[in-house]
Amino acid sequence: MAIDKENTKEKTTQRLPQRLPAYLQLAAELEAKIRAGELTPGSQLPPQRDLARERSVNVSTVTRAYRELQNLNLVVGSTRRGTIVRAEAAMPRVDRATKSTGIIDLTVNRPAVDDFQQRLAETLPHLAEDPRFAQMQEYQPPEGPAWAREAGRQWISLNGFTPAAADIVVTSGAQHALLAVVSSIIEPGDVIVSDRLTYYGLKALAAMFRFRIVGVGTDEEGLSASELEAVCGRETVRAVFTTPSMHNPSVVTMSERRRRELVEVCERHDVVIIEDDVYGPMLGDRAPALFTLAPHRTYHISALSKALAPGLRVGYLTCPPGLALVTAEAIRTTSWMPSPVSLLVATRWLEDGTAKSILKAQLAELRARNALAATLLTGHSFGADPRCMFLWLRLPAPWRSEDFTATLSAHGVAVMPASAFACDRQPVEHAVRINIACAASRDELASALRIVVSTLADRPRALIGHA
Repeated sequence: MAIDKENTKEKTTQRLPQRLPAYLQLAAELEAKIRAGELTPGSQLPPQRDLARERSVNVSTVTRAYRELQNLNLVVGSTRRGTIVRAEAAMPRVDRATKSTGIIDLTVNRPAVDDFQQRLAETLPHLAEDPRFAQMQEYQPPEGPAWAREAGRQWISLNGFTPAAADIVVTSGAQHALLAVVSSIIEPGDVIVSDRLTYYGLKALAAMFRFRIVGVGTDEEGLSASELEAVCGRETVRAVFTTPSMHNPSVVTMSERRRRELVEVCERHDVVIIEDDVYGPMLGDRAPALFTLAPHRTYHISALSKALAPGLRVGYLTCPPGLALVTAEAIRTTSWMPSPVSLLVATRWLEDGTAKSILKAQLAELRARNALAATLLTGHSFGADPRCMFLWLRLPAPWRSEDFTATLSAHGVAVMPASAFACDRQPVEHAVRINIACAASRDELASALRIVVSTLADRPRALIGHA
């Protein structure tokens, strides 16, 4: 079986950040070919040594790539025949019922599979057996009970460090954690610097707490440290907000070099760092968290919504040493405490391995959906990562993001335009965020992406006539 080396290299460049390990790039390329039917069920992958020689990589790189495909149940190893594509490899997995609205909604950052629901149904009947169940009807400390904070350390460790439990505040999700930080350190009129395209939850808090967001540019390494330096030179900046791991919406993961540059600027100008690391646990091997580079000035936000389910409403905020109890006052003011029932479910899952099992299922499905998207969007410019639940589609001229979004909606597909993430009135690139995990199934995602592709090939048209 021959693999078109030049053609697949171009496809891989379009969809994968260059900082991904070589074995993951190769695995994603092969997976895309399997999903597209180019590698048919029963066909044999090249011998590992042959493919390694063809690609000028180590045999271990090919071995790890083939192992990734085995973990996804796409191939099976045979002593006699080598690595064989499974018969079930191209079959779509239906995760939940297709919506009846007629609109395929690709706007929400939700997990791709519903393993959470099955696990919750299995857990709830046994919850009363837990010795901590007696606390469910009682008020808890605003920073969270000790057992929940200890469990939070396990989840945060997936981001590459394990904080002291005393520095953790348990929250009702990532947005609640961000509110707690803002209410603790920001005064009306203060300046927070963020990427020019930023999380819209930050924009909502800016209106509530009356602080000002100043946007800076982003390149392939992440938020621009030089632009941050320039802003700090002309403004009194209180904090910088950034999502360094799979930035929402651009999917850029900040390089280690840029992380260190960013910290250096913040040290020089005494700027607080707010690190939104909700996608961090999905990365596996990763650059160091900003918190590890500057723990005395960084608030690190993690949560279970993206990896497990938003309905659980559990987040973990790691504060600079000595500031957890002060920050927890915002929890007391807004909700008194996170729901103890949700905390107990999350804690049990973190203790018994259920959380990691659900995360593994999510990642497997995301890889499959990203491979499908890469195949259908071949030839178009987009940012993506096989571990990410959304992709960033750059629009060709003369499309504007708002017009493209409106046209897609008229054809039954909902996506998010770049303008929804703009923190100010400065020009931003014309692009849309497509949440590939939001589709009810791979079949539904494929249908939506085919509409996206056909719309890209069309030209903008007026949707509303004027008398």
